[in-house]
Amino acid sequence: MKRTTFFLTVAIFAMAAVLGPGAQQRIVLGGKAANMLADAAYLFPGIGPRIVAYASGDQGLGLFLSAIDPTFKSKTSFDKSAGAEAYAAFKPDLVILKSMMQSQLQVPLDALGIKQLYLTLETPEQYYEDIATLGKVLGDEKRGADVVSWFAGHEAKIVSRTSRLDAAKKPKVLVMQLSSSGESVWQVPPDSWMQTIMTERAGGRAVWKGANPGSGWATVSVEQIAVWNPDIVCIIDYRSDSAKAAQAFKNDARLSSLKAVKSNSVYGFPQDFYSWDQPDTRWILGLTWLAKTVQPGLFSDVSVAATAEDFFKFMYGFSDATFRSLIVPKLHGDLGERF
Repeated sequence: MKRTTFFLTVAIFAMAAVLGPGAQQRIVLGGKAANMLADAAYLFPGIGPRIVAYASGDQGLGLFLSAIDPTFKSKTSFDKSAGAEAYAAFKPDLVILKSMMQSQLQVPLDALGIKQLYLTLETPEQYYEDIATLGKVLGDEKRGADVVSWFAGHEAKIVSRTSRLDAAKKPKVLVMQLSSSGESVWQVPPDSWMQTIMTERAGGRAVWKGANPGSGWATVSVEQIAVWNPDIVCIIDYRSDSAKAAQAFKNDARLSSLKAVKSNSVYGFPQDFYSWDQPDTRWILGLTWLAKTVQPGLFSDVSVAATAEDFFKFMYGFSDATFRSLIVPKLHGDLGERF
């Protein structure tokens, strides 16, 4: 066990011991990517009434909290860049933040006597660790273990097949997002991000790997896309229907000679309230869809629709009717299956 992991584990158990199961009756979800924190926290039944405030997390397609929490309207929304004093005003028993906020908020929150929990939630492995952590701190370790088992089982079903593929059988895949800065501006993620991890575990070659040494999305030129000449292109759009963004890519005359365009292998990444490509709880749905898209012959027995329905039922307690009424109408992108 790494030294940092050891001290983190000790801190987690200490926090759980101090707070006690169910002691966190006033929880605040704050900072950047609070929507991902919320989706992780709501994996635990009964959490809703304990969350009193959250940093606004609508990416443009709607707020998932409004669909899953009947107490949503009673909660206070605040700015994700708020300082420690704003958190103190909610009189929280616990503040949950992404780990990237630790350097900014830990010292002032400590000074105010406010307990904090920092979660990374960036890779599958971090998801497993962080969900287990949430289970300990929230006093529901069994639920945490069950959720981790569900995720790990579905991931293993995919990776156990793709990990045996020869390099020659892995198509060149390009995953990009449509930039908010304008039409026909495309960006690729860093090597360490979920989009790259999913592409490789789904059985593809991430052609952009090594091209973005930064810590955020990087714009790529049409010329660079042509050099990569991918077999498959997957387009992300966090603000509107990704299938339309994929169609715009295919209609761009500058890209008409690409293998992916010629073979009609340009797809909009699936989405509901949030896109399935990012390190939200939906990453497992994105991995499932990507595996079927990149290696259809390997996954003819896997249904994205069935996996998505099972996901929302197991993770968020949806009934058939709730899934049909709240999630299915929000589904966009090139899913490839009927729901």
